[in-house]
Amino acid sequence: MGPRDVVTLGPAEQARVLSTVVAPLLAQGAIVRRPRVTVAAERARSDARASAVLEQLAERYDRRPVAVTLGRRRLVLPLHHEDGRAVLDASPDPFSPASWEKRAALSHFQPRGVLISPLEERPALREWNERALDTGRPVHSAGEGVVASLHTLADGMVRAARERGGLGFDDVDGPLWQAARTVALGPGARDDTVLTDELQALRTRANWAFAVPQRRALRARFTRHVLDHVRRAPADSLAGAGVARGGSPLLAATQVPHWLFAFDAVRIALWRALAVAAARPALQDALRAEAAQAAAAGGVHVLPLARAAVLESVRLWPTTLVLLRETVAPTVWGDGVLPPGHGVALVSSWFHRDPERRPAADTFDPGFWDGTAWTGPAASAEPWLVVPFSAGPVVCPGEDVVLLTASTLLSDLVRDVRWSPDSHPGLAEDPLPPTLAHEHLRVRAAAA
Repeated sequence: MGPRDVVTLGPAEQARVLSTVVAPLLAQGAIVRRPRVTVAAERARSDARASAVLEQLAERYDRRPVAVTLGRRRLVLPLHHEDGRAVLDASPDPFSPASWEKRAALSHFQPRGVLISPLEERPALREWNERALDTGRPVHSAGEGVVASLHTLADGMVRAARERGGLGFDDVDGPLWQAARTVALGPGARDDTVLTDELQALRTRANWAFAVPQRRALRARFTRHVLDHVRRAPADSLAGAGVARGGSPLLAATQVPHWLFAFDAVRIALWRALAVAAARPALQDALRAEAAQAAAAGGVHVLPLARAAVLESVRLWPTTLVLLRETVAPTVWGDGVLPPGHGVALVSSWFHRDPERRPAADTFDPGFWDGTAWTGPAASAEPWLVVPFSAGPVVCPGEDVVLLTASTLLSDLVRDVRWSPDSHPGLAEDPLPPTLAHEHLRVRAAAA
């Protein structure tokens, strides 16, 4: 590891980190957001308060990692971008993504998922997920069918917006889950709300991780439900493509729950991106021009501005609040050694909005994504860790599918509608708020 030795915090500083940084992250819900808590977090500016504490520690200890103890668990929190990157680059061995906390939570609904798979099983599962999801390809091989389905769903949301004069997240919750089911499993799953109701019940349970028993009967029913859809999934769906590329239906059924889980983050990021665009006419006009150009060209295309707007939304308001890793072997770090089973936690919002790396980190700037997430703008000589989809060998294999889905929907929503803010007019100006509760975002709609 890097040269920065770990600082073990004293009782007072540790209490501040646990109460101001760790507790709010846990309270908001790691697996399913708790709406009342996220609204309270927005009002309390909890991310700003957490960042202020980490900033003070970074200044006091020269950005060395700090260690806190939570029960029997000892966690290292890197405060330097190079240390954070080193952890992600050295995953999954010795820094496994299958941390104790993550295993306890995700096993409620996806015990065989690649993210929490044992080290010896991971390579085969990861390789199959990459084949199924076309990792590294901005447009999935099944993109034509996927995008056609998304166009239809977006048209329905636009009609609803015009009829009602606007939309809130509750209004699009159902249609966006329709999009998730359609992309993952094909049109046959589009209207199967029972499937995602079962998933939601299991994920709500997963928020409590090891503190509550698993609902094994419900999980078994949900798994059979997914398997039924996988067996009928067409080739232009993610599950169908995965089966066609060498996976059995049963294998696909064990991985689909995580794909659906990931699409929850897609919905949140899309809605925040639309809310910002609604408050910024110039951005919205540029998105509309890009949408019109793509529609005139026909076919499936990468939409650079819409894609960048979604990425910027996730940079400003990460849907993964913290990246967890756990050592699988004795690991040298500075002058010390972390024992096996030691936790590491990278607080996403701290790295994404680090003012030392980018003074304008609180601004909405899609142009940032013309460069690389690792290094930031060309003018910056310092490394900058911006990881909306994690990074390194265990980077999210579905990043491109997620961005294709979200950018297509964002583009379709702005093409023929002029949006304006309803609930959050303050999104028109920088700096943008550190915490943004997506459930309370409302936008108005008028003909473009």
